[in-house]
Amino acid sequence: MNKIIIIIMLIASLSACSKISEPINASLVELEKKLAVSVEDAREVLALADQKQLTISDIRKTSVAQIVFPRAIKVGLILGGNYSEGFIFKDNQVLGRIRMSGGNLGPQLGGQEYSQVMYIMTDRKLNELLNSTRLKLQGTVSYAQNGDSKTTLISTQNGLKEIHTLIFNQTGYLAGITLDGIVYSVIEKY
Repeated sequence: MNKIIIIIMLIASLSACSKISEPINASLVELEKKLAVSVEDAREVLALADQKQLTISDIRKTSVAQIVFPRAIKVGLILGGNYSEGFIFKDNQVLGRIRMSGGNLGPQLGGQEYSQVMYIMTDRKLNELLNSTRLKLQGTVSYAQNGDSKTTLISTQNGLKEIHTLIFNQTGYLAGITLDGIVYSVIEKY
């Protein structure tokens, strides 16, 4: 039910997202196909993340696992939504598929497609993500700089000890400051 509500919210707001600006009347099946990702997509995004900054490859080496969302979307006009499906990797092996979904509130306007990699730094946090559905609250700042769309996550210091998040490959335009409620849920374990 949560997935349907988020997809309906996304359909209603997709006109602002440049990469996904096809007719809003697209069916849920067509939208899911558009957002579908493969393990190969996730591996390519993980490799690309390593090239972003030298510190990222160091973080990956010390992480116990990585969660890769090759194509995530966020849209909003005061109220908004986030959605993506991805894969969990440990020692270059796929542990399963995971979904990120949620809503956000705050002064914002637009839509954005992006890639996201989460580096899980502790076994405890990996086990928590694999075995529960928990709501995570975080702040997000999105803006444009020199024509490039930027997104920054605001987390607590304790959160940084357990998870490092990299967002890149942004397209579309989303500006604002939001409080996001995100649920990470494992769709399938391998």
